[in-house]
Parts: sequence; C-alpha cells; structure tokens
Amino acid sequence: MKKSKIKEILQALFDAPLSSRNLLVDRKEEINFLNTICSFQPLGVYGVCGETGVGKTTLLNFLDPGEGKRIYLKLTEKENKEVIIGDMLYKLAKEVEKYEKPELSKIAKESIEFVIEERNITNSVGAGGGVIVSGNFSKSTTRIKKFNIYQAYDLLDSILNLLLKKYKRIVLIIDELDKEKKEEVLMILDSLKSIFDKNNLVVILSLPFAIYREYTKDRLRWNESGNLENILKDVLFLEPLSDRQIQEMIMKRLEKYPDFFDSDTLYEIAKYSDGNPRDALWISQQIVLDNLDLERITGKSATETLKKITKKYFESSLDLTEIQEKVLNVIAKYSGSRNELVKKLEKEGIKRQTAYTYINRLKENGLILERNGKLKVSGKILYIISN
Repeated sequence: MKKSKIKEILQALFDAPLSSRNLLVDRKEEINFLNTICSFQPLGVYGVCGETGVGKTTLLNFLDPGEGKRIYLKLTEKENKEVIIGDMLYKLAKEVEKYEKPELSKIAKESIEFVIEERNITNSVGAGGGVIVSGNFSKSTTRIKKFNIYQAYDLLDSILNLLLKKYKRIVLIIDELDKEKKEEVLMILDSLKSIFDKNNLVVILSLPFAIYREYTKDRLRWNESGNLENILKDVLFLEPLSDRQIQEMIMKRLEKYPDFFDSDTLYEIAKYSDGNPRDALWISQQIVLDNLDLERITGKSATETLKKITKKYFESSLDLTEIQEKVLNVIAKYSGSRNELVKKLEKEGIKRQTAYTYINRLKENGLILERNGKLKVSGKILYIISN
C-alpha cells in the first residue's frame, strides 16, 4: 500500500471530536434536545453523561442555540476542587478577555492575574518549610496557603453578570468534567449552584457516567438521601451506537476509499467496539497498521488482527476460572435476559444461585455488558475466548 494512502486512511480514522456534520452519525435527536433547552429554558444546569469515548465532546461541539452567546470551556487542570474552579475561572476569563466591552476586559484581566498568582503562591509556599530544633529533637514545618476560593467565586460571579448584561442570554458549555470522580464533581457543582442560578444562564456540562445512575434514582425517589435534582435540572444519557451506526461511521470517514474495508471487516470492527466510537476507530487503525501490505482488508485478515491485539493487550491481565469461561461461552452463544441465561447455565450444570453470582461479578468487571435489558459478552472478550 502506498505511504500517501496509508496516511490518508489513518488520518480519516483518527480519534478526535468531529467538527463536520457530514461525519456525524445519528445524534440529531440528542443535539435537538440540548438546543431546545439552550433556547427555551429560563436557566439551569444540565448534564451530558455516557461512557468514555461515546462522543460527548462531539455532541457539545454541535450545540448551536441560535440566540444569546455560546461560550465553550475545556477544562485541563484537575488536581482538586479549588484547582478545577480556578481553571474554570481562568478559561472563562481568557474567553472574554478579547471582548470589546471595557468592563469585561478589565475583570477578565484581573481574574487571569488572580489565578496565576494564587497558583504560584500556593505551589511555592506548599513546597517550602523550615526545621525547628529543640534539644535533641527536630521537626520540619510546612506552611500551606490555600487557594482563595471565595475570591474565585466572586470573580466568576461578576464575569457571568457582565456577560448576561451584555448578551441577555448565555449558554455556558463546560467540557471534561466527566474525567473526574463523581464525588469531586458533585462537590464542585454544589458549590457553584448559587453562582449558576441566574436568569437566562444555561449551563451544559459533560459529567461522569456514575452521576446519571444516581440522578435517575433521585428522580424516582429510589435514593431518599440524594439531592441531585436540586443541582441538575436534567441529564441526557448518550447511548452507545448500534453495530450498524458504527459501520456507517467508519464508511463515512473512508468515503475516499469506500472499498478498503470489506463488509466482514466492518462487521468485526462493530462487534469489537460494543458501540463505542473511540474503540471502533482505535481498532480500525490497528487493523490498517497490521495489514500494510494489503490493498483491501477482508474479514479474515481483520479477525486475525483482532485476535492478535486482544491477546497482546488483554489476555495477560485476564485470569479466568473454568466456571467463568463456561459462563462467558454460554452468554456469547445465546445472549438474552438474565433469567434466560441462568436457565441455559443450569442446563450446563451450574447451580442457579452460582449462575446469578458469576453473571453479576462478570458484569461488574466489564466482561459482560447489559444493553436494552439483554446481557452480552464484551466484544473484546469474544476474541479472547476464540483464542
């Protein structure tokens, strides 16, 4: 295969948030839902949840409320709550620093200088210290200056008020919070609740998958101690793509080379990915790199690569017992509801309670997935079993 062709194909299959609607696959309903919220809801904080790599950032990129000012912030500093809020303030200030209104430029500059100074002072003081000597004993002391979170809140509040005064309506999109622990994110959102509680301010956040599970329980009152509905007005869950949609995504990206992957290869890629676009793109690249001598990749070649890749990356960390292998093989063969599969396993000589226990454990470990009430073996595990 020519080098130029390889480069073009790998570039097309590179995992990065989309900027072109032509490559988007079946997220129209979710985009319309969020755009409706941005356009018509009077205020509130809303979340977007889903598995890592399912396309949350891509979805946020395509939000276009059609009125008011859209501001997108991508967080990068994530050591703790104070650092995350400081990063949020810094990114917002950098965004509005260039705006023509003098009031906004002034407070943006003040906020940037504040965050930089606070970070520098906190780091330098925290790293310092001294030694106190008394008699035959000595001990070290370290002075720690905490980040001035209250001033950060005041500056953030002032910028948002000025933005609302200028633009009347603000849609604030904050990305990358989904990479943090659920407890840390909830603490941050709770502390920002009063600042975000402004008429005509709509905040859209990418959130950890675990928050969606807790939010639904709170809404249904299955967890009386929860208060997520007091923080979040609604949460959108991004479902994994179907096998057909994964195949469509790959074909759209390879529009210039429509016959490079045959239909069997596309099928294997979809089966491996379990509906996750990031996994589909990664394994597609691996298949290309493992078959550089081929002008067209068939299902047979793709399957050989998949077996090799899963063995390389996963088999060494997977130590299955005989019963676990039997359970996985039965579910791989039949799929279905939990009760249906337990009956199948009973026929294989596994006791009912034991079957339930193993299914639950394998599901907790990610070896078994549940989609629309049916259990299936993870695509990656399928190739390990076949090895």
